[in-house]
Amino acid sequence: MLENEETVKQWEKQAGTDYEYRILVGLLSVGISKHLLDGHFTLIWANDFFYSLIGYSQEEFATRFHNCPDEYFYNNPEGYQALEKSVRDARANGEKGNSICVRLVTSDGCSLWVKLQAAFTDEYVDGYQVAYTTLTDVTEMMEAQLEQEHTQQTLEQMVHEQEMLMSILKVSVSKHMVDEHYTCVWANEYYYQLIGYPKEKYESLFHNHPDEYYQNNPEGWEQLTATVADVLENGKDQYDIITRMKHEDGSSFWVKLFSYFTDEYIDGYRSTYTVMMDVTELVQMKNEQEMLMRAMEVSVSLHLVDKHFTLVWANDFYYDLIGYSKTEYETLFHNHCDEYFAENKNSWNKIHEKVQEITEAGKRSYELFVPLRIPDGSTRWVKMTGFFTDEYQDGKQMAYTTMVDVTELMQIQQEKAVAYDNIPGFIVKHRILLDKIVMADASDRITDIFNVDTGKLDSFDIYSVLEPESRTMIEASHESFRQGKPFDGTICLRDRYTRERWFSIHSTCIDSIADDPVYLTVFIDVTDVTELRVMQKKLTEQKTALQDALEAAKHANRAKSDFLSRMSHDLRTPLNAIQGMARIIKSHVYDPERVLDSTDKIMLSNDLLISLINEVLDTSKVESGQMLLAEEEVNLAELVQGVVNMVQPQLGEKNLRFKTYANRITHETVVSDLQRLQQLLLNLLSNAVKYTPEGGSITLEINEKPSEQTDMAYYEFVVSDTGIGMKPEFLARVFEPFERADDAKIQAVQGTGLGMSICKKIAELMGGTIEVESTYGKGSRFTVSVYLRVQEVKIDDGVLAGLRVLVVDDDEIACRNTCERLEELQMTAKSVSDGQTAISEVEAAHAVYQDYFAVLLDYRMPGLDGVETARQIREKVGNSLPIIMLSAYDLSDQVDAAKEAGANGFITKPLFRSRLVYKLKQFIGAAGMEEPETWKPARCSYAGKRILLVEDNALNQEVAIEMLVESGIPPENVDVAENGQAAVDRIKASRPGTYDLIFMDMQMPVMDGCTAAIQIRALPRDDVKTVPVIAMTANAFDDDRKKTKDAGMNGHLAKPVEPDQLRQVLETWL
Repeated sequence: MLENEETVKQWEKQAGTDYEYRILVGLLSVGISKHLLDGHFTLIWANDFFYSLIGYSQEEFATRFHNCPDEYFYNNPEGYQALEKSVRDARANGEKGNSICVRLVTSDGCSLWVKLQAAFTDEYVDGYQVAYTTLTDVTEMMEAQLEQEHTQQTLEQMVHEQEMLMSILKVSVSKHMVDEHYTCVWANEYYYQLIGYPKEKYESLFHNHPDEYYQNNPEGWEQLTATVADVLENGKDQYDIITRMKHEDGSSFWVKLFSYFTDEYIDGYRSTYTVMMDVTELVQMKNEQEMLMRAMEVSVSLHLVDKHFTLVWANDFYYDLIGYSKTEYETLFHNHCDEYFAENKNSWNKIHEKVQEITEAGKRSYELFVPLRIPDGSTRWVKMTGFFTDEYQDGKQMAYTTMVDVTELMQIQQEKAVAYDNIPGFIVKHRILLDKIVMADASDRITDIFNVDTGKLDSFDIYSVLEPESRTMIEASHESFRQGKPFDGTICLRDRYTRERWFSIHSTCIDSIADDPVYLTVFIDVTDVTELRVMQKKLTEQKTALQDALEAAKHANRAKSDFLSRMSHDLRTPLNAIQGMARIIKSHVYDPERVLDSTDKIMLSNDLLISLINEVLDTSKVESGQMLLAEEEVNLAELVQGVVNMVQPQLGEKNLRFKTYANRITHETVVSDLQRLQQLLLNLLSNAVKYTPEGGSITLEINEKPSEQTDMAYYEFVVSDTGIGMKPEFLARVFEPFERADDAKIQAVQGTGLGMSICKKIAELMGGTIEVESTYGKGSRFTVSVYLRVQEVKIDDGVLAGLRVLVVDDDEIACRNTCERLEELQMTAKSVSDGQTAISEVEAAHAVYQDYFAVLLDYRMPGLDGVETARQIREKVGNSLPIIMLSAYDLSDQVDAAKEAGANGFITKPLFRSRLVYKLKQFIGAAGMEEPETWKPARCSYAGKRILLVEDNALNQEVAIEMLVESGIPPENVDVAENGQAAVDRIKASRPGTYDLIFMDMQMPVMDGCTAAIQIRALPRDDVKTVPVIAMTANAFDDDRKKTKDAGMNGHLAKPVEPDQLRQVLETWL
C-alpha cells in the first residue's frame, strides 16, 4: 500500500515536471522534436510549437507527409538538400550535432526562416540513431541579414559602376588633407592621367603635395588656395572653380574643380573630396562663342535672381548695348540692374513682373521687349531672353540673359501698328485647336467691335458672335485650318451693340504651337458695300507684304544658322594651324628649316583664311543688295590670261591636264566689271581644281554666239572637269549659300559652300545665268551665259592676208579653232597632229621653195613634243622660219629650253585673234630670223625712286617696308607718315617732285586716307596733281574702291597685300 502511494507521488511529481517543461518550452517559442537519422528524418515525437511553426497540425503532418520531413520539403527542395548536407557533414566529421538556418514553406505558401539545432544521441531505434532537434523562428534576423548582404552587394556594384563611369566620363576623383600642401591621400586612376603624371612619378617628384605640382603654375595655386581660404573663413563646406593647370611640357589645360569638405580628420587635418573634369574644349568653345556673340552683336550676361538682379558676368557687347563701360557700370550701379533702371522704372517693372510670372508658373525661361535709356538720352529697344539655371551662388539661383538690339524692328512694328490702326477693322491671331478656335492676340481696335477683355482673349467665344450662316461656313472650314490652308471670305457677326456687321476676312497660317496652326486674320469692315473693292485691294497688298516679310525672316534665320554652323569650324581650322605653326617657330627659332617650313604653312593657312573671309564678305554684300558692278573696258584675252596664270600653280601641284578654247570670238573688248568677271571664272576653275583628283583634266571654253542685240555680244564661259561630280539630289542646291554635298569625298576638302552662290549672284547681276551638269563619279560642267556690251577696237591685220601658216597640235578642237582664226585673217592654214608629220611637211615645203610664213607649234604633244620638234625643224631648214610655241600651261620654267631649241615667240592658249595678229605681225618683213635673246626674269631696281608710306599701324609699316625692299625699293627711300594729317604735312614740307609714289591707308586716327588724298591733291603746286596715290587698305568692298577713286587715288591694293600685286603696281607707276 505504501509502495503504491510512493509510485503515485512519483507519477504526480513527474507529471508536474512535464507540465512545467511544456509551459517553459511554450514560453520560449521553441519547437522540439525527436527524429530517426534515416533517409526521411522520420519524426518520432514533437511538441505543439513544432507543429505551429511548420504550419500543419499533428494529424495533418502524419496524414499528408507520413511523419517524413523529406516529403514536407516537397515545395522547397533546396531547403531539404541544405538540411541533409548539414547532417551528413556533421556525422562524417564525428560531431555530436549540427546547426543550420533553413527556409520553411507553410501550408498557405508563406515562407519563414528557422534555426535548426540537433543533438545526436546514443539511442537507436530499429537500427537508426536518434536525434533531438530544436526549431527557433529567426525570420526577422535572416531577412535583415539577407537585406544587409543585398545592400552590400548593391553598394559594391555601385562602387564598381561608379569607378567605371568615372573612367568612361574621364572624371578625376581624389581625397586630400587640408594642410599647407593640400596633401593627396587617395586618387582614382584618371586623376593621374589628367595631371599628366603616372602615380609613381607623381609621388616621386611631388611627394603627393599639390603645391609642389603647381610650382610651374603659381597663378593657379594662388587661385586655389584663395578659394579654399575663403570657403573655410565663411564656414562653407564646398566650392567649385574653373582653373588652369599645366602639363609637364608647360602646355595649359583647363579643369572644373569641385571640392567637398568632410567631417573626417586625418592626422589632425580636415579631409576633402575633390572632383576634376577636363573642360579645355568647353573653355575654348566659350571663348569662340564670345567672339561669335560679339560678331553677331548679342549680349550675354549671368545674374543672381535677387532683388537687384545682380550682374555676375557679362560679355563685352553687354556694356556696348547698355551704353556704359564695365568700369562705369560697376562704379555707378554696383552691378545692380535695379540701380541701372532707376530712371527707367517702367522697363524695370516689366522685367520684374515677367520674372515673377514665370516663377509662379514654374517655368524656366522668358522673353520680352523693353526699351533701354542710353546715356546720350536716346532709347534703344532690346529683345531680352532669360533662362533660369540649376546653379546657385550665395544661396541665390542664377540666370543667363541674352539681349539683341531690335530698335529697327520695333520702329517697323510701330509703323505697322500705325498702318493697322488705319485699317477699318482689326487684326487677330488665332490658334486652331482640334475642336475650337482660340484667340491668342488682337489689335486694340477689336474692343471697338466686341465687349472683350484684351487680357483674357482666350476665354472669348468666337462662335457666339457669328451669325448662323457664317458659323456654319467657319465650322466647315475647320479641317482646312488644321491643315494650315489660307482662307478668304466674307462673314456676318453681331457687334457689342448687337448690330449686324459684315467683315471681309483674310487668314494666313504663320506659325504652329504643339502641332496647332496659328493664323493671322485681318478683319476688314465692309458693312459699307461701296468701300468693299478698295478694302479688298489694300488687304491683298498687305497680305503680300506680310508673306514677303515672313519669307524674308525665315530665310535670314536659316542663313544665320548655316553661317554659325560652318564658320565656327572653317575659321578655326586655319587659325589653329597659324597658332600651332607660330608656336613651332618660337620653339625652333634657331632651326632654319623648321622655321621656313612653318612659315610656308602659315602663309597657306593665311591664304585660306583670307579666301574664307572674302567669300563671307562678298556673300554679305550680295545678300544685302550692296554689290555694285563697275563699268570699265575689259579685254577678254587679258582677262582669261590673268585667270589662267592665277590657277596654273594649283594645276601644277595636282598634275592636272588643262585645255582652253576660244571659239569664234569676234569681239574681244567689252564693257563690264573686270574684277567680278575674274572672280567668277577663278571661282569656277578653283572649284574644279579642288574636286578633281590628281591626273584628271580641266577645260576652259569661251564661246561667242550670235546676238540679236546690235551693241551686245553673247558669251558662254564653260568650265568642265573629270572630278568627283555631284549626286542628282545635290544639284538643286549647289548654288545655295553655305550648301555642301553630304559626301565624305567633298567634306574632306576645305570650303565654306559660298563660292558657287557668289558665282550665281555675279552672273545674275550681269543679267546672265549659270547652269550645271554633273554625273557622280565622272565630273561636272558649269556654263555661264551673259550679254556684254561691245567696245569696238579695230585690228590692222591686212598685211597678213595670203600668208601660209602650219598649225601643229594634237588637240583636234584647238587645231580647228586656230585654223579658223587664221582663215578669218585671210591667211592660208594647214594643220597636222604630231611633230614628226610637221617636220616632214616643213621639209617638203622648203624643198620646193614654198616655205611656210610661220609654224604654230603646240608645246605638249605625245611622241615628239614641241621643243624637240622645233629643234629638228631648225636642223632641217635653218633659222629663217618663225616658230611660235603654243601652250595652255605655265611656260616660265621651259622658256630657256624652248628658245634654245629655236622658238621665236610664245602664245598662251586660248588663242584670241588680237594676240595672234600681234605676234604674227612681229615677223612681217624679217629677213632671216636671228637666234632670239634668252629671256631671263630680273628683279627691278628702283634706285632714286622715293616712296611715302602712310600707315598708322607699326606692324603694318614694318611689313610694307619689307615688301617694298624685296621689290627693289632701297629702304632709305621709304618715308613713313603715321596718319593722314602727318602725310599732308610731310608733302607740304617737301620739295616738289620729292615723292614718286604714295601708298595710303584708309582708316587712320587724326585724319583718314581719303581726306588726306583730297587735301594733297588740293595743294597749290603741280607735282601733287599727278603723283600716283595708291590705296593700301583692309577696306576691300566695291564702295571702298569707289571712295578711294573719288578721293583722287589711282589704284587700290587690298590687305593683306600679295607681293605680285605690289610689284605690278610698282612696274605700272614707276
